[in-house]
Amino acid sequence: MILYFVFLIGTVWVDGYVYPDKDLLGLYLINIIVAGIVFWRTIVLQIVIVGLLTWFYYMYAPFRFPHANVIVFQGLTHFLAILSISSAIKYYKREKENTLNLTLTLAKSLDARDKYTALHSENVARYAQHIAIQMGLPTRICGQIHLGGLLHDIGKIGIPESVLMKPTRLTEEEYDLIKQHPVIGYEMVKHITFFKKNGVLDAILFHHERFDGKGYPHGLRGKEIPLIARILAIADSFDAMTSNRVYRDKSNLTHAINQIRKNKGTQFDPEIVDIFLKSIEEEEDVKSILSR
Repeated sequence: MILYFVFLIGTVWVDGYVYPDKDLLGLYLINIIVAGIVFWRTIVLQIVIVGLLTWFYYMYAPFRFPHANVIVFQGLTHFLAILSISSAIKYYKREKENTLNLTLTLAKSLDARDKYTALHSENVARYAQHIAIQMGLPTRICGQIHLGGLLHDIGKIGIPESVLMKPTRLTEEEYDLIKQHPVIGYEMVKHITFFKKNGVLDAILFHHERFDGKGYPHGLRGKEIPLIARILAIADSFDAMTSNRVYRDKSNLTHAINQIRKNKGTQFDPEIVDIFLKSIEEEEDVKSILSR
């Protein structure tokens, strides 16, 4: 906001003192566009900005307006322009929020199908975000990783409940069906523009890839696997091991840590494993991560 007013003052100074004999309407229009973006939330500020811009343009214009109605009309035009810009931003943000809420509702409906995994998506999201923070990733990226964690298993909506809830060992055919959930999830949300730009699609499609190339669905290896998916692979496995499932009881913390360490460099990215295990060992209560 402060930068905008600096820009506004600069515009007035350039118009009034640097180029007093030129019509700088274009510069004022740029101000209008920027104001619509900066002050899209508050209509009162929009009115104030329009009034200021119109007044300054009137004062420093290299010609005299033939009638006061002209400047009033210009002010209204400026206001409609700034209102259109702010309305477009509000519409975009509302649509983005609605899309996100709908998708998160789908993810929660997945968790609700199975009491044993009722909090799995949220747990994975928090563990993954914790890892990202420990890695020193930017706040924006940490938020994207959290969202990817919430949605990583959304494709399981397309898997029959009889397979997901089976208390005994899966057959080869059933396991092959389970392995389709990353692709199913990707196909479900791949057309959502918001997810194309923030790594969520990578989280959904690649979170079961392995560092040694033996994962699925595409057999990517090493750094071919997107960072968000390499982080989620650890978070997903850790929560799965430390939570009860329909086919087994949860493992104790020591066993889970040993399994993560054992699969370092094969299933998991070794650098991320080191960061995760170091942070886990420093926690008095690992589950406290889930309450942050």
